[in-house]
Amino acid sequence: MHILRSAAISTTLAVLAPTLLAQITPGNLLVSRVGDGSAALSNAATARFLDEYTPAGVFVQTIALPTIASGGNRAVTDSGTATSNGFISQSVDGRYLLAAGYDAVVGTAGVTSSASASVNRVICRIGLDGVVDSSTALGDAYTGNNFRSVASVDGTSFWTAGTGTAPTPGARHVAALGASTSTQLSSTVTNLRCINIWNGQLYCSSSSGAFLGVSTVGTGLPTTTGQTITSITTGTGASAYDFWFADANTLYVADDRTNGNGGIQKWTWNGSAWVLAYTLAPNATTGCRGLSGHVQGGVATLFATTTSALAEVVSVVDAGSGSPFTTLVTAATNTAFRDVQFVRTPSNLVHSGVACANNNGTPTVGTAGGQPVTGNANFAVTAGNCGANQFAMFLLHGGPVSPIGFPVPGTPACVQIYFLPDLLLFTLADGAGAATTPIPLPNSASLGGLLLAAQVAAFDLSLVGFDIPVGTSDALQITVGN
Repeated sequence: MHILRSAAISTTLAVLAPTLLAQITPGNLLVSRVGDGSAALSNAATARFLDEYTPAGVFVQTIALPTIASGGNRAVTDSGTATSNGFISQSVDGRYLLAAGYDAVVGTAGVTSSASASVNRVICRIGLDGVVDSSTALGDAYTGNNFRSVASVDGTSFWTAGTGTAPTPGARHVAALGASTSTQLSSTVTNLRCINIWNGQLYCSSSSGAFLGVSTVGTGLPTTTGQTITSITTGTGASAYDFWFADANTLYVADDRTNGNGGIQKWTWNGSAWVLAYTLAPNATTGCRGLSGHVQGGVATLFATTTSALAEVVSVVDAGSGSPFTTLVTAATNTAFRDVQFVRTPSNLVHSGVACANNNGTPTVGTAGGQPVTGNANFAVTAGNCGANQFAMFLLHGGPVSPIGFPVPGTPACVQIYFLPDLLLFTLADGAGAATTPIPLPNSASLGGLLLAAQVAAFDLSLVGFDIPVGTSDALQITVGN
């Protein structure tokens, strides 16, 4: 009997193994790799992989991206020798990894020079649960050239970067998952490398004409054509690729030059302009292309892919201009690393419980100022339906929401409180019955996964007969991402 049970458990684990293995762990690194090692890399379509490692370079697992169309998903291959391709990013809310590729079978010659109408450019969304969705295939983008990178807020719409023949290149917006068309955002500069989002603003990198660094794309997160791309960093001969904001005043930029000027540039904001502080480099003849990082205790740890012939993933703790690099992983023969992403903890907002109306309506609790992620100084909790120019009270708690509500003596019978508040904040609602309380989130990776709870109690003095005349919102549980 014991043997039978052991056999059954082994069989069950064997069935579940792919599912269990696919879970991506926040705090680890994902490395974008082309090639399976079986043949020399060429300009033909090549298999793509995401390799997961610990921050110390210990291998965890490999997630293979599709090489053939299946169901609604398309292939996500890439040129084996296009060193400007293969970048990955993580959605602002942290729930998805994003990759750019081609709907071409392995071996398709000169895949980057193909027409996008026949070889669609594919946006691949990979959940932290390992589920791959490559149903977004564009027929109007980056024809005849390179599709390089994708950014997203929450995995439901996208911004992309690359180059191609007119009118298909540049920064583009894709309105929805599964879409087949896109909108070109700007004609200011159309040969772009990486695209990403920081603090509600879209940025791109390029090494084209006068745009030798990182630029803003329009204002905020644009979705329409006619936007202006504006440089914020530049430099003679610079060759910018991936970039990462450590905070609102610190920007790191990967530069792939091998003439002593490449590596990881550190730019700082002096109140009116971005200024190059110094450049970190593995050595004088090695540049960097992929870049990611995290901040802990005010210190930035950076992870990068290098231009080395060995195709390395390296790390460096920024303690100043001479900070030493550590080699974490070296690519195997006939493979190459294109990018690295430090996997952030996802943020999340979950409503639960039951609201209690008063004579002004049913109070609501929500958020403003972007995603609840570390370093977001603009994050806030909001209240609605509080009654024009009447008092609202924010109940805040460091911890989870209780699944059971607790009645409050002296209030209407439907009032339920779902946690013991650590902080009560009184504010006066505006003429529309809305109120806001800022909750700036510190820039520390260790806060990823922190739980916060919020609820709103709206006073209504017309509720006569009650010691505490309030209505309450439902409860909101906030998971802080990093």
